[in-house]
Amino acid sequence: MEIKTIENYLKALFHLSNGNKTSVTNKELSSYLHFIPATVTETVKKLSELDYVIYEKSYGTRLSPQGLKMAIDMVRRHRLWETFLVQELGFEWDEVHDIAEELEHIQNKKLIARLSEKLGHPHYDPHGDPIPNEKGKFLKTNFILLANVRDKKQYVIRQTLDHSKEFLNYLKEKNLLIGRKISILKREMLDHSISYKTDKEQGIITETLSKKIVVEEIG
Repeated sequence: MEIKTIENYLKALFHLSNGNKTSVTNKELSSYLHFIPATVTETVKKLSELDYVIYEKSYGTRLSPQGLKMAIDMVRRHRLWETFLVQELGFEWDEVHDIAEELEHIQNKKLIARLSEKLGHPHYDPHGDPIPNEKGKFLKTNFILLANVRDKKQYVIRQTLDHSKEFLNYLKEKNLLIGRKISILKREMLDHSISYKTDKEQGIITETLSKKIVVEEIG
C-alpha cells in the first residue's frame, strides 16, 4: 500500500474522530474521502493488518497508537506548511490548503524541524488550527465555539473550523479574521443568532455560522 494512501486515511480518521479514540464508521470515512464504501472497507482492513488502525465491523475504525502518532505528524506538517505559505510566501489563507495537502507528505524530519524553527515554532496555523509540537503535543486552551458565548462579553476570534473558500471569503468580507476582538451584544432566543460589534462595525451571525468559529473570552 502506498504511504500516501496510508497517511491520507490516518489523517481523515484523526479529523473525523476529533483527535481521540472514537470509532469512525465506513460511511463517514467514505463520505470524507470521496471513495466508495467497498474501497474504504478493503483499505481499513489492510491498515488494521499493518497495525495502523483497529477495525471492528460492527463499530467502525479507530486509530491505533502507531496510527495516531503518524496522523499527528501529518497534521503537524500540513499546518506548518500552511503557515509557511502565508507567512513567508504571501499566500492568502484561502489558497493554502490544497498546496499543503501536497507538501504534507514530505517526511524529512530535518526539513520539518528547520521549517518550524524558521517560523518561530508557531502554536497555530493561519486558520487558528493548533499545531502539535515535535513530540505530538497540542497547546491546551480554554477556547469555545462562538455559538456558546455569553451576552455582554468580549471575545477574540481564534479559529475557523470551515476552511472552504466560501466561508473564508465571508469572514474576510465581514472583517472577522483571526485575532479580531468582538463584543457580544445579544443572543437571540428564537433563532440563536448572535448580534455583535467590533471596533469597525456591527453585525449578526447565524447559529450555523457561529458553530464554525472558535473564540476566547477576554472580558
